[in-house]
Amino acid sequence: MHAVIKIVCFLVFGTAMVMGTKPLLLAGFILVALLYLFELVRGMPTQLRNALKMLKRLRWLFLSILVVYLFFTPGILLLPDVLWGPTQEGLTQGLLRIAVLVLIVAAVNILIGSTGQAEFLSAVSWCLQPLSWLGLSHERLAVRISLTLAAVGVLRTACQHETRDEISDVVAKPAESSASEPKLMAIAKTAHQLFAKVIDDAEQASLQSITLPEQSRPPLVQWAIPVLLVILLLAVKIITMDVG
Repeated sequence: MHAVIKIVCFLVFGTAMVMGTKPLLLAGFILVALLYLFELVRGMPTQLRNALKMLKRLRWLFLSILVVYLFFTPGILLLPDVLWGPTQEGLTQGLLRIAVLVLIVAAVNILIGSTGQAEFLSAVSWCLQPLSWLGLSHERLAVRISLTLAAVGVLRTACQHETRDEISDVVAKPAESSASEPKLMAIAKTAHQLFAKVIDDAEQASLQSITLPEQSRPPLVQWAIPVLLVILLLAVKIITMDVG
């Protein structure tokens, strides 16, 4: 499938999931499950493992969303004997929001895993061409996305390096570290060191040229895929509205 078609399909899918209705989320879950099943049949289990890793990194965000919705959404209390606490509506809305994020993250993983970085950036540049009608440079935006993705990889490596160094220091001096440097202070110190390193590396980095590969026009027949996806999701929404 052409990279531009993949991006358009993802935008359609993400827009539908953001609506957050239960039937649309169920349809989205079925579509994502079929995609991962297809990848497993092709002998590519790394897609599923990468998705699970991405979701594991977001576990604290999911927990935060659930807590906020639980305690700050008006409704029927889960604990009737208390004056203020988690509500049934908050639990439902929180789980729905988490489900939306899980499905979008799973779809992003499929999109990125099945598309090379150069192909993805050139497809993004192709999709942003209408911005030139407004006097904006879509090539410059695509280049900035490329630089951001490269910086994320460098920052992740630096973070892992800083974390290993911090663990080594704690193992070498367990009593002194635990007494003089609380865990939150250690995290703040590591974040400050990473920020300073990123700024220093950016100031010392030499200029480099970035060339985006030419993106071919998507085959006309493949545009039927996002059109069919739109029709399917609209049908699910309309049918469930009629039933309701």
